[in-house]
Amino acid sequence: MLRTVLRTITAVLAAAALGVPACAVACPVPCTVALDGTWRFMPGLLRGNQQFDPQRRDDESRWASIRVPANWYLEGFDISGVGWYRRSVDVPRLPPGSQVRLEFNGADYFTDAWVNGVHVGSHEGYFDTFGFDITKSLRPGQRNEIVVRVDSPIEHPSDWSQRKRLIKGIFSHHDTRPGGAWSTRGQERNTGGLWNSVRLRISGDLAIGEPRIHTVGIDAAAPAVQVQVPLLGTGRAARVEIRFDPKNFQGRSHVLQQEVSAADIARGFVRFEASLPGAQLWWPADLGAPHLYRVSARLWRGARLLDEGETSTGLRRVEVDEGKAVTRINGQRLFVRGTNYIPTQWLSEMTPAAYRRDLALMRAAHVNAVRVHAHVGARDFYRAADEAGLLVWQDFPLQWGYQDTAVFRDEAVRQAQAMVRLLDNHPSIYAWSLHNEPPWDAWWMKFKYPDYDPAQNKVLDERLYRVVRSADPLRYVHQISATAEHQWMGWYSGHWTDFNRPTTHSLVTEFGAQALPGIQSLRRMFNDDQIWPDNDRKFHLWEYHNFQRDETFKNAKVVQGKNIHEFVANSQRYQARLVQLAAESLRRQKYQPVGAIFQFMFVENWPSITWAVLDYWRQPKAGYHAMARAYQPLLPSIQWSVEQPPAGSVQRLGLVLVNDLPRVHDQLTLQWRLRCDHLELASGTRDAAVAADAVATIGEIVTPPLPAGSCVLSVLLRDAAGSDIASNEYEFDVK
Repeated sequence: MLRTVLRTITAVLAAAALGVPACAVACPVPCTVALDGTWRFMPGLLRGNQQFDPQRRDDESRWASIRVPANWYLEGFDISGVGWYRRSVDVPRLPPGSQVRLEFNGADYFTDAWVNGVHVGSHEGYFDTFGFDITKSLRPGQRNEIVVRVDSPIEHPSDWSQRKRLIKGIFSHHDTRPGGAWSTRGQERNTGGLWNSVRLRISGDLAIGEPRIHTVGIDAAAPAVQVQVPLLGTGRAARVEIRFDPKNFQGRSHVLQQEVSAADIARGFVRFEASLPGAQLWWPADLGAPHLYRVSARLWRGARLLDEGETSTGLRRVEVDEGKAVTRINGQRLFVRGTNYIPTQWLSEMTPAAYRRDLALMRAAHVNAVRVHAHVGARDFYRAADEAGLLVWQDFPLQWGYQDTAVFRDEAVRQAQAMVRLLDNHPSIYAWSLHNEPPWDAWWMKFKYPDYDPAQNKVLDERLYRVVRSADPLRYVHQISATAEHQWMGWYSGHWTDFNRPTTHSLVTEFGAQALPGIQSLRRMFNDDQIWPDNDRKFHLWEYHNFQRDETFKNAKVVQGKNIHEFVANSQRYQARLVQLAAESLRRQKYQPVGAIFQFMFVENWPSITWAVLDYWRQPKAGYHAMARAYQPLLPSIQWSVEQPPAGSVQRLGLVLVNDLPRVHDQLTLQWRLRCDHLELASGTRDAAVAADAVATIGEIVTPPLPAGSCVLSVLLRDAAGSDIASNEYEFDVK
């Protein structure tokens, strides 16, 4: 792989020095040439309903410049529908038997490509990598023109939101989109375009795709893997070489070789199994080190190198008890403390550094798992999760209702298989979830849609489940993210203290409440007149930015206050209290019956007002700090049941120690202190201990009669050496 990188860098630098396209210089085979940079771009139609003819150039004045990769909205093109891309590239003369592919790492949503006026292929979807063999369309030794048509349409109003056609999940329809889920403006600020990189890939007559590595055995002495290498082309037999090199640790390398037969080429892949003596396993950060291997693949025919590529992976086994949502990695049980994640509305604005920043913020809040909510993200995210040792619960991009036709089901199956194939090598992914709140499970839809069909999409979801189980038998497959798993007490129904009641659900994939961002962030969203919503016109603008007025004031009963500062404080305090109570209550029910929880959600994906605990600019709300307290792996939890006890009352507050770590904690001391209006009312200490991965009841605190005012119960946990190892606090008002 290093030789290819050096060859490519040399070619690019030489071309840059000459001021010509990179392919104008000799490009050894195999070779990869990036086509990122400035392209020409033309939105939509030409004149009236006239379509662009890719076999001729139109008036140059109609073309603008655009950066690739980028979603076109971020480049200043606020369009929905068709955008045309054009680029010229010089291709050198190639050795006989060479194969050239035009490859896309992500284009949203329908893509067609032409090379020198010849249509070379079509693709549907936004997240998958895809490519077209353009060998016969090229003019080696001459300038070649590439034209790409990308169509990112909006859903027809009569289809939205029960009978959608585009498999885009939250990028097409969601509460957190610009305009929200139910407004007529909910499809604005389109996500279309060439949002990921484009390249030419030159190889011999036979090429390889990204190898897929499955861990089929985790014997400590010699983990076993199954290797499947896609084959592209119709060349003669060859030999594939796979090398495993430690990527983020010191260890042993392993080299595997396998002959590629004519039968392998005919079926499109070669597959074999092997053991890796002394190989290290990948572990989530709570349980060990996330050991990763760099996997290099080379395809040889005799001494001639035909093609090469590289990926990375980790060796591990995943088990999830479907009935109890209990997760085991390499046989070790792990309680899942998760969050829902939509990092951005436009994937091209995220970078590897931005993903690492977000995951570092998650780890600082003691999150150990991420639900990629109703979309597939960029590969850089999954690489960052692999490296950080965070588990990933991966949703397929189905959100609410879709066409119930055979054509749609076939396309959904194809894209689900593409998702598994694309992300297969990432050890962080431990579960696939296939449809978020489908109509057949979403009982609330009968109140919203007069033509609600309680069986809609049931056949689709059953088929997707069978297909994904077959495509990946080594991971857990969750057919749907069910409405019952989404516990919205205190926001859409009930009261936030309802979380004190025992749950019957082992898996909770959503809980939370909205909160306003801080003042500085609000001022980046609204002008001085808009920042204090005191009439319908201003509230409509806030609602476009996803603010839910009825839920805030009528259900949650958040007090707006006298000014924006009070509104922010009241809103954030409500979110923080609910998140902390919900997380602690669910964690105290660890494995009885709860096995996994996912707060909704982590960060705002555009300048908006949502359920996130970080705003769009990654500034924390009070809910972020509350979640960090409630998600401590070793948590001294405070159990209470009354929101506002009356003055003069005596309260009994339980103390429970929750331990998610795989080791015993004993000889601990728990110190507590009760303050009301900053005056200490009572204090004390308790001895404490808890088994590995367990919950222990420490006892209860009986308060003295409480005075009216604001009170705080704080607890501090110390080990045998007297070091502070965990803390918590509960704030409440006494009437």
